[in-house]
Amino acid sequence: MVKHLAYVTAEIGLTTAIPTYSGGLGVLAGDHVKAAADLGLPLVGVTLFYKRGYGLQSVDSSDQQQLDFPLCDPGDVLEDSGHVVKMRFEGEIVRIKVWRRWVRGRRGHGCPVLFLDTDVDGNSAVWRPVSNLLYGGDNLNRLRQEAVLGMGGYAAVKECGYGADLFAHLNEGHTALFAAAMCAELGSVAETRKRVHFTTHTPVPAGFDRFEHSDVQRVLGDLLDPKIALLGGTETLNMAWLAASLAGHVNGVSEINAKVAQPLFTAKHLKDLHVDAVTNGVHFDTWVSAQMGALYDQHLFGWRDDPHLLDNITSVDPDAFDRARRRSKCDLLEYANGQTQQGFDPDVLTFGFARRMATYKRATLIFRDLDRLLAIGRGKVQILFAGKAHEKDTEGKALVTELVSLSHKLRGELRIGFLPNYNMWLGHMLTGGVDVWLNNPVRPLEACGTSGMKAALNGVPNCSILDGWWAEGCVDGKNGWAIGQQWDTRDDDRDAKALYDTLEHRVIACYYGERAKFRRIQMAAVASAPKFSARRMVLDYAVKYYGWQHARAHLPTAEGISGAYVVV
Repeated sequence: MVKHLAYVTAEIGLTTAIPTYSGGLGVLAGDHVKAAADLGLPLVGVTLFYKRGYGLQSVDSSDQQQLDFPLCDPGDVLEDSGHVVKMRFEGEIVRIKVWRRWVRGRRGHGCPVLFLDTDVDGNSAVWRPVSNLLYGGDNLNRLRQEAVLGMGGYAAVKECGYGADLFAHLNEGHTALFAAAMCAELGSVAETRKRVHFTTHTPVPAGFDRFEHSDVQRVLGDLLDPKIALLGGTETLNMAWLAASLAGHVNGVSEINAKVAQPLFTAKHLKDLHVDAVTNGVHFDTWVSAQMGALYDQHLFGWRDDPHLLDNITSVDPDAFDRARRRSKCDLLEYANGQTQQGFDPDVLTFGFARRMATYKRATLIFRDLDRLLAIGRGKVQILFAGKAHEKDTEGKALVTELVSLSHKLRGELRIGFLPNYNMWLGHMLTGGVDVWLNNPVRPLEACGTSGMKAALNGVPNCSILDGWWAEGCVDGKNGWAIGQQWDTRDDDRDAKALYDTLEHRVIACYYGERAKFRRIQMAAVASAPKFSARRMVLDYAVKYYGWQHARAHLPTAEGISGAYVVV
């Protein structure tokens, strides 16, 4: 058993106050660390501190997204570890200050997260701002960030006393240089593979970071052996290939994602690589609404330590369940009305759609045939949207503009609201407060889709394309609804028609005509959630890859007695 586990990630979502996440990848990382703390694992997180984050979103009078990048003082949200590591990058000494945040588990176990910061006195004008913006700057700046995260991160882990018997879990290819630094110290690829695991989320080749070998040599110099660099490809250095080459195992984040990712690693030197599947999960204590959490605490005592107690949700008084759901919904709609002045009505079926404004997620698909949408939804449906586009993503920003413009155009016919500045706080309110969670990505490009898991935990059924986690979790018509079939070709007209048919004949009809059945579907969504908890996810990693083959046998039950989980 290893002594320390480094979980290395380019972004992490721990709280809304720490601006070091952009979307699902970072929030997943935060949930991973929180679950590890709950389970008492010796994990240390490694990431960068982005003082200007990913941007605070607003919408101007022309319906255009605007991003502001206010400075976050690390001293306000983190503690000073007292450590500064020095690395030679681009021929100069770069100082990396290490900040720390402790993540405490349910029994008080602490997992430290190390935040690396180059904005310190003594660094040059080139290197001082490297860590300021999440996914900011040009490709060379991205390489510098990954050098700090990887090479600097490994040095920081050792400097802070976590380097003994170290195992590393790399969250996406941005972290590959951490494994390269380990390899330089261990002296062989074979030894490194015994101590490294790699998780990929990327379903398309364009999602992999690639750097010119000349730039890599310029930034890293002799810190990276040229032979090791070639593991990432001969034409350019593909960071995902490098990470996979230095890892003992590789996994995707859902069963479909693993299958889609497999051919992305079939370069000649990776021909024997197999991509496993470990489906993502969400941290229940973080994502349950206050109202639903109180309901579960009262009626399903111990569920926070043994999530499978949620299987017994049907034993909860239906009226109490309805009241908790209603309070969550009213809280959300009160906020939404304050933001939009749309007059959202708690008696109307409310859909939620909130995620990064990436084009493959098709935020505007539901508006493809406005006449059909109005025919089935007028007076019966209201929809809340949220999502942020990267400042350089022209198509994503256009989606924001289209959604806001549609909310104005349809006023009086269909209540549409766009809630700006999507973050963890707003995501928590949305996934806990809507009636149905909508998701219609281009299959098979949704790596996982963890927001739908958060909704299910709160008794919010999903209505979704069968992609990512929903292809594993959906029992169509029982705990939510599938949109269409398992099509792997893009056809927006076909998918929009399938969406309208599902909404009209199954979702809307059930909500207004069969409320008892709708409640059964809500409760079934709750019962399906434990399979998609971060607790289960981290246990899967611990047993399969970290070397804790008997981890499940030593977990306490709600009553504090060992043996709630058994290794089969």
